[in-house]
Amino acid sequence: MVLLHLQKLGIEHLELPDMRESISIMPFFIKYEAGLHLSNGIVYNLAGIQRYNNAFMTYEGKSFLTRFYLKIDKLQFEYNLQLKLMAIEGYGKVIGSLDDTIIYAELAVNVINSKLHLYDFRIIEFSNIHVQLNQARLIRDLTGLILSPITNLFKDRITTSIADGLKEQMQAVMDDFNNEDPLELRKFTKKLLSGIAGDSVKSG
Repeated sequence: MVLLHLQKLGIEHLELPDMRESISIMPFFIKYEAGLHLSNGIVYNLAGIQRYNNAFMTYEGKSFLTRFYLKIDKLQFEYNLQLKLMAIEGYGKVIGSLDDTIIYAELAVNVINSKLHLYDFRIIEFSNIHVQLNQARLIRDLTGLILSPITNLFKDRITTSIADGLKEQMQAVMDDFNNEDPLELRKFTKKLLSGIAGDSVKSG
């Protein structure tokens, strides 16, 4: 339903946060620190999304809070790349994919106004990461030296800063859900609350 709603909004990808990092490379057995700027990142082509493991629901502070996991068979990401080594700069693109990605999410539905709020949405696990570079000549000549450090960088950032950026994007989607209510949550909440009230009257 979320993916269908994204398509309805004309959203074909989710944006990723920019990153500025430094990586160590060793051409000719001499260690250099290279500045790395990754920008205009996106996640796209999400395939094979399904619920994973058990889901749990609790009632807290006038909201139903659901904790659940999603499994995505494959997703792709890409970034524009700027590499600065001493006084030399090179530009290119990082293209990658993740296999068997597990996402943990916490989603609350307020019973008063039926609004959705995403408390958590993060990548917690994946089986494989594939990274390749599509680059200008300068970076192409250094591919063998920088590909491994960049891959290791993504392995670390996928579950931290990149996950935080995805959460912000998904909350924006939830905000749109709140405005249009495509899941008819208001109707569902009213039915649920009326059922609870009815059971209470019978019990009394």
